Amino acid sequence: MAGLDGYVRAMLDALYITSVIVWSVALARVDFREHRLPDRLTLPAIPVALGVLALNHPQNLGFAATAAVAAVTAGVVAHRIADLGLGDVKLVPSVVIIVSNAQNPAENLAEWFVGMVILGGIHAAIHISITRDRHSHIPFGPAILGGMLGVVIAG
Repeated sequence: MAGLDGYVRAMLDALYITSVIVWSVALARVDFREHRLPDRLTLPAIPVALGVLALNHPQNLGFAATAAVAAVTAGVVAHRIADLGLGDVKLVPSVVIIVSNAQNPAENLAEWFVGMVILGGIHAAIHISITRDRHSHIPFGPAILGGMLGVVIAG
């Protein structure tokens, strides 16, 4: 029976990772195409991510909630002073909660942040070198999601 439990756990983990990938690809496609992240894809992910976290690592709920509030606060500030989109701000809490679904959520959060910054910088550099327009709008959602996927897939 223990083997069956391991098998079921592996299948649930695979389903979780696949769901996160599909959700991320859908959001990134919309952001690349329309330069927006729709509420219907970002906001419902928050309670779903909280539910998954509560099942897997309930001890991380306080950390995830605190980190999500801090990240949203930073996002609102960035929206005001640096033109970060509100869709990106609404995406961040679910991403922070998803990244917190681990044995060491603080380490995962740091890895996500570094990955997000690196991917965002690379994307901006490529975009600016191709368009030669330093003032064009660059979707940041794919960098947020890419950093998260790196952490989730790495385990």
